[in-house]
Amino acid sequence: MEERKWKAIEPTEVKNTIELFDEGWMALAAGNEKKFNAMTVSWGQMGELWGKRIVTVYVRDSRYTKEFMDSNEHFTLSAFPVAYKKALGYIGSHSGRDGEKYTPVDLHPEFTALGNPTFKEACLCIECKTIYKYRINNVDDLDESIRKWYEDGDMHTVYVGEIVNVMER
Repeated sequence: MEERKWKAIEPTEVKNTIELFDEGWMALAAGNEKKFNAMTVSWGQMGELWGKRIVTVYVRDSRYTKEFMDSNEHFTLSAFPVAYKKALGYIGSHSGRDGEKYTPVDLHPEFTALGNPTFKEACLCIECKTIYKYRINNVDDLDESIRKWYEDGDMHTVYVGEIVNVMER
């Protein structure tokens, strides 16, 4: 595989984040070179909050990645060329608890200068430091049209991450 180098860019240079999350999906990863996990996310935002450039992501209680989000200070969001959507579907539907899930879809983990996981096949990596998290606890506080997402009781934790690096290739 040809080695492609990362180039630092400003957060303002990231294309339409609705497309990145909703249409393209992203891989959310946390951990380190010894142990990490990644999952597919399609819910998220990027913007400004508390005078900081931030990303917001949502992780269900049942997801293995949540353990890594809770025990690590940083996380990454990686975007991929459209050809990798099937691979993202696979890592989003298979748990790292059950074994190695990246080799079957030809994804190759690599690590940022800060030691956070991303993938060699990614074309964009947004590296964040968690600055706030909140578990959605009371479904009754949600608009009635949203409650259907929590009928099974598998709640989300909302993670707000300050963007520390954005890289593309």
